[in-house]
Amino acid sequence: MKRFLFNLKAKNAHGLHSPFVYELYTQVINPCLHQTGELSALLSNELSNYKGKSLENFKFNVQIIDISQFDTKNLNKNFEDVLLIKNIREPINLARWRQLIENEKIKISIELFELGLLFFNPIAPKQHFIFKKS
Repeated sequence: MKRFLFNLKAKNAHGLHSPFVYELYTQVINPCLHQTGELSALLSNELSNYKGKSLENFKFNVQIIDISQFDTKNLNKNFEDVLLIKNIREPINLARWRQLIENEKIKISIELFELGLLFFNPIAPKQHFIFKKS
C-alpha cells in the first residue's frame, strides 16, 4: 500500500524543468531502476562514473549512508558530494528524511521510495523531486 501511495505522487521525466535533474534521471536514475541488484550500489557506481553533458569533466563523490546512522551536523559538503540515504521509508525514518530535505544546505533532493539522493549545489534553487520508474 505504501508503494501504491508513493507512486501516486511520484513523477518521471515528463514535465521536468531542471536540465541537470532531467539528464540525471534519464541517463542514470531510471536505467538503474530497471536493473536488478541493490539500487544503492547501482546508483553509487553510476553516479561515480557519470559524465553527462551538463557536467563535463566533473566527478561525483558518492557516500552511501543509512538514515538511522546519519548525523545532520555532518552536512558541510561540497558541490561534488552526493549523499545516497538508505532506508528512508522506515516509519521512524520518514520524519527524519522530511526534516533532512528541508535543511538549507541541501539544494536538490530526490526521493526514490526506499532511498534518497542529496545534492549540495550552492547556486541551484532548492528543489525536491519524487521519482518512479518510467
